[in-house]
Amino acid sequence: MALDDGEVEWLRGEVDALTRELAAARLRTVAGMDPSPALQAVFRGRTRAAHRETVSALRERGDAALAERVAALRAERAAAADEEAWRAAESAATADGPEGSRPLAEVEAAAAAEVDRARRRLLASASARAFGEAAAAGEAAAERRAAARAEAGLTPPWEDVVEGDALLAASDDAWRDLLSWLAARDGLAPAPGGDLERADLLHLLRLGEWSGHFRPGMLPLRLREALGGLGLPLSPVRIDAEDRPAKWPGVHVLEARVSFRRGGGAPDWVGLFRAAGQASAAALSSPSARDPAFPFAAGALAASLLAEPRFLERSLDVARSRARDLARAVALRALFELRARAAALRVAAEVERGTSGRAWRAAHRDALSAALLAAWPDGLAARDARVEEHRAALRGAAWGERLRADLVERFDEDFWRNPRTAPWIAGVLAAGRVGPDKERPPLASAAGALVRRLEAGR
Repeated sequence: MALDDGEVEWLRGEVDALTRELAAARLRTVAGMDPSPALQAVFRGRTRAAHRETVSALRERGDAALAERVAALRAERAAAADEEAWRAAESAATADGPEGSRPLAEVEAAAAAEVDRARRRLLASASARAFGEAAAAGEAAAERRAAARAEAGLTPPWEDVVEGDALLAASDDAWRDLLSWLAARDGLAPAPGGDLERADLLHLLRLGEWSGHFRPGMLPLRLREALGGLGLPLSPVRIDAEDRPAKWPGVHVLEARVSFRRGGGAPDWVGLFRAAGQASAAALSSPSARDPAFPFAAGALAASLLAEPRFLERSLDVARSRARDLARAVALRALFELRARAAALRVAAEVERGTSGRAWRAAHRDALSAALLAAWPDGLAARDARVEEHRAALRGAAWGERLRADLVERFDEDFWRNPRTAPWIAGVLAAGRVGPDKERPPLASAAGALVRRLEAGR
């Protein structure tokens, strides 16, 4: 099947439309609106954008990038039925906490917010059991998607996996030292020698002592001001902030749509700054043509403002004498996210190579526990199985740090207040990428920048 220029442009439009329709369907489930995304119906409406013959034709034509995108969609199509079943199982799942049976999402959110450790552990154990009971279809979806990717000639990103390992190695000491200090304040200690668990870690990273500065009523205003200063418009972004029992905790981005379940304090601010930046860049770029890391880079740039002492002074009314301490605490949260992604990337790549079942679950538990120095439960592997998302997020963080450094050099440390920043960012948005792939920074560069912030003033 030979393709002419007109057909390729039509295919690009189909890939863009299919990507956005799938994101909208998944968003409704993540946001607790629908029990399961109607993915199979979406794929039936745009079959050529996820067909093996289209992949072959594009490769024959020499359009490798678009062929890879169609191949990835073809793999998602192969796993669509299993993914629907998994999402339905998670939406219907309940967890038996101290107050009895409640929707899984509610118990998951309550665990990290719980101050009393005994209750926190009960909630976390109940969540883990519920995740495990619902995970079979999610694991089946991941394994089917991995098989379809291999069949389409998509290989695991081993170069990025190795770079992810380097990211972990470069930040090991800083992570252990700062986490030990933070945990000790609650009478805890990092694993393997200590008793820190995943729920404890998530609770510590809520930065509860600073919660008075992260006022919910000010979040929309400060978010709009900050993104406007960066030239990332909020107008095309759709943020769903309604409370629903089945809504996933935290902030989740699917193209230009954001699901936001309030938990209070710093996680709301950091999560929504990151999500809004990512969604804004996604809205202003074409899925079929942009660098997959590009929206993540914009999200990392937006979230980095909350680790800037000057921004904290001006926008969150933090005293100058304490702004640097809060900036370091936010940087520690960001380092947690990078280390979690790097550990999950290796396991997800191993799944694409054939690891499955109990071995996969054990590998995921062990990798996350080792990277984050907190005991990780079983049952969470299926949520971490998207290798392309982890790779794009890690690359995006590295590009985001490069972008931040460029802005500081060009427009000074308060670049978000400089009127020249937005026009400069507009050129980046128009390109759909921060820079050429041959110049991309190593994945460890983002972690290195965070480590330097964490070590400043120690």
